[in-house]
Amino acid sequence: MTTRSKKASSRLTAPNQEASAAAAAKTATRRKAVGSNAVENAAKRQFQKSQATASQGHVRSSGQRRQAKRDARQA
Repeated sequence: MTTRSKKASSRLTAPNQEASAAAAAKTATRRKAVGSNAVENAAKRQFQKSQATASQGHVRSSGQRRQAKRDARQA
């Protein structure tokens, strides 16, 4: 005769199983929200850095083109 393990039967017949599952889902959702928020903040910081670098590059290249035009006129 085979007997069910106590662990399995207690998992199957837990009296507050639904409440426990709801709490676990709530915790998981909160954890996921915090994680995605951190990723979003990191992405924002990265974009701000790259945006500043890009706009500085545009200013520099614009100045270089103007200088090249000046040099071309003098030559």
